Amino acid sequence: MITYITSKYNFFVAVSILFTFGFLSSCKDNNQKFTPSCISEYDISPLLTNYADDIILPRLQSFDRQFDECYREGVNFIDDPQLVNLTRFRTEYLATYKLWQTVSAFSFGPGEDVFWVSSFNNFPLNVSKVLLDIQDRKMDFSSPDEYNKGLPLLDFLLYGLSSNDEGIIDSFNTNGTYGVYAKAALEDMNKKLDIVLENWIIYANEFKQNTGTTDGQSINLIVNALNRDYEYIKRDKIGVPSGVLSLGFTNPKEVEAYYSGKSLEWAKTAIQSTKNLFLGIKQDGTEGEGLAEILRTIGAKKNGVGLADVIINQFDISLEKINAIQETLHESVDDDQENVINAYNALSEQVIYLKSDMPSVMCIPITYVDNPSDSD
Repeated sequence: MITYITSKYNFFVAVSILFTFGFLSSCKDNNQKFTPSCISEYDISPLLTNYADDIILPRLQSFDRQFDECYREGVNFIDDPQLVNLTRFRTEYLATYKLWQTVSAFSFGPGEDVFWVSSFNNFPLNVSKVLLDIQDRKMDFSSPDEYNKGLPLLDFLLYGLSSNDEGIIDSFNTNGTYGVYAKAALEDMNKKLDIVLENWIIYANEFKQNTGTTDGQSINLIVNALNRDYEYIKRDKIGVPSGVLSLGFTNPKEVEAYYSGKSLEWAKTAIQSTKNLFLGIKQDGTEGEGLAEILRTIGAKKNGVGLADVIINQFDISLEKINAIQETLHESVDDDQENVINAYNALSEQVIYLKSDMPSVMCIPITYVDNPSDSD
């Protein structure tokens, strides 16, 4: 009886050891070196403090200040539609949309409560829905699944109502509902931004204290948010318009900021912002502790090269490919397909490093729901 129990115990121990070894081995390959416990031994507190206090909150505060300017000039134009006010509104709107690219990743925590990305940047705009809403004086922006609001709406109202400035001004002067609708959209964004910023100030302490690596912990949220935002750049900003996801049939009107023609500039800004987030670049431009530092510390490699350096290099390649596109994106998807596809391919290669290699060596699960085209 004693012999039986001992053998049974030894067998159990052996199986347990094999299982544990197999689990830890799943986090690496022959080209990657890291601590056996992934990042469980890594002191993550300084990194979380950097992200909360020096990146996320300052970016949100900067965006909030800029949006206040956009809101103020928007109300001025709506109340008094004339060229000088249109010009000022456009200037602040463009600055706001560009700065949006630096905060779009923050859809977790307080951002999740207001459908952050859907509220500010559901594109392409459903123009038919907008015009019908204006006709019916319907000002409901509550559904995250509707494409009738946010910054894409302002893009249309400021640049797409007419082919010239006089026509746009005349539209606001002759149909007051345009102004009512625009003001309601501005108020909706303003309200949601206030909620996110106020709650982030409170949430920051909880964020910094959640030092685990499982689903819902802060480092998990950062890794997932960065990946989700990067795939949004790859798929929605470049992939969908280029036609690579629709059997080669291009979709020029589905670019971001179609009416103002700022799609490429926004894409570049978004890629650079994601790179800065990966590096842990603070709002003042100095480098703090970020995901790159974790990868360097645990010695993660890809084909013999430091994984952090591989990722940084691929960000630079992606920006280089985007910069090779000379016209506006909605023109280039038809007139300069080769460069657009090259940019998409560069973005796609980065997904392997960010979504597969990085989470694998850190033993962090990717938990957000994939879009069907995410693997393309």
